[in-house]
Amino acid sequence: MVSLVACNNAPSNESQLTIAVASNMHSAMEDIAMQFTQKTGISVQVSSASSGVLTAQIRQGAPFDVFLSANMAYPKALYQQGFTDGRPKTYAYGSLILWSVGDIDTSAGLAALTQSNVKNFAIANPETAPYGIAAIQALEGSGLMSEIKNKMVVGESVGQVNQYVSSGTVQVGLTSTAVLFSSTLGSKGVSHKIDNDLYEPIEQGIVILKMGLNKNPEASKLFQNFMFSPETGAVLIEYGFSLPRDSL
Repeated sequence: MVSLVACNNAPSNESQLTIAVASNMHSAMEDIAMQFTQKTGISVQVSSASSGVLTAQIRQGAPFDVFLSANMAYPKALYQQGFTDGRPKTYAYGSLILWSVGDIDTSAGLAALTQSNVKNFAIANPETAPYGIAAIQALEGSGLMSEIKNKMVVGESVGQVNQYVSSGTVQVGLTSTAVLFSSTLGSKGVSHKIDNDLYEPIEQGIVILKMGLNKNPEASKLFQNFMFSPETGAVLIEYGFSLPRDSL
């Protein structure tokens, strides 16, 4: 693992980083950012949305220093288009669950969505959210899509899917495992882990942006290194992510 540079070599306490974070990482990032600030004195401002929405904002000049995507495709595209300082790195792998806070029995997995008492379920927008892509792959791979597609509601991001489920707007959501470890939502409802074979690996990437290179080069590099530290690895595992082999 990469170790964080000692505090006496870090930028001044007045430094602040602005991090663009995919919605599925929002809760975990709160813990990671707090630990990073405690260790370096550098404050972190987090902006959270779907990876596709954040990518569009970066292309339009949003002042983000570092981008954490829910896949590798978006940061790779930004790298190829000249928006980043180097290639993106894989920091974690995510997983997909079926989650409900109502009286829905999720133990049957995706087949639970065919139950007559399930009137609707939500997925993240596959046009902008990697977890939405994974949800579509899982539904198509299970052979259930044609039977249940009329029940499907599309949210902007994993975060919105979680809001829909927790508020009762929909009965079930296909979302990130990380929701189970959220301090506000984790104690609610029931869940079922979706078979990993039904969707492509959710490989999540981090990259320093040109904005960060120009505005906060030292702090941006410190933060990227911190994402591969033992402290961050422990947080990611706690939130249900798995780590790349070279981080173990």
